[in-house]
Formats: sequence, structure tokens, C-alpha cells
Amino acid sequence: MGRRGDNLMINLDYTIFIQFFQLLILLILLNVFLFRPVLGHLAKRRSVIRALAQEAEGKKGEAESLGRTYDEDLEENKLPILAQKETALKEAHAASTKIVEEARTSLAEELLRMRDAVKAEGRKTLDALIGESDRLASEVAGKITGRRV
Repeated sequence: MGRRGDNLMINLDYTIFIQFFQLLILLILLNVFLFRPVLGHLAKRRSVIRALAQEAEGKKGEAESLGRTYDEDLEENKLPILAQKETALKEAHAASTKIVEEARTSLAEELLRMRDAVKAEGRKTLDALIGESDRLASEVAGKITGRRV
């Protein structure tokens, strides 16, 4: 059993120092060629992302401001347009009322002229009928009496 216990024992000789120096050189090389560049790129990436996020927030605030300005301008411009619309509607209503009144007046005048024309025509016809009835009455009386009138 003596040999078995010897194998479990660590021998400290010059190879352990060589391995230690190799490990240090490996760590230095990894630090120079891998860790620093990767960490540098990650830091740059973080700063770029942070800058883009700040820019996006600024643009968002700017967009909100422009939206509010647009809404305010829209409200300001809406009032004069509504006033113009109201004025135009009033003018159109007044014009249509005037046209209707003119048409009523014109139609009333035309109706009076037509009534007068119908009355005149009726008088002419009545006078003609009265004249004709007198002539027919004379003819009938002449035929009945046998005399010519």
C-alpha cells in the first residue's frame, strides 16, 4: 500500500512554475486580444443604444409637441372657417328668401293680370252672347210673327 499513497501526493517541481507562467501569458493574451476588444465593443454598443434611446425620446417629445401645435392650429383655424360657413349660410338664406319673395310678387302680379284678362275675355264673350241672343230672339220673334226684322 505504500505505492498507492505516493501517487496521491503532489510533486512540486519546475513544471508547475512553467504551467503557471503559461496560464499568466494566456490570461494576458486573452485580455489583450479577446476581453478588452469585446468589452470595448459592448461599451460602444451600450453608448450607441443609449444615444439612440435619448434621440428617440427627443423625437417623441418633438412629435408630441408638433401634434399639440397642430391640434391648436386646427382649432384656431376651425373657428374662422365655421364663422365663414355661418355667414355664407345666412347670406344664402337671405338670398333664397329674397328670390322667393320676388317670385311671389311676380306670381301675384301675373295672377292679377290673368284675372283681368279672364274678366275682359268674359265680358267680351258675355257681350257677344248678349248680342247674339238679341239677334236670335229677333229672328225667333220674326219667324213666329212671320215678319222679318
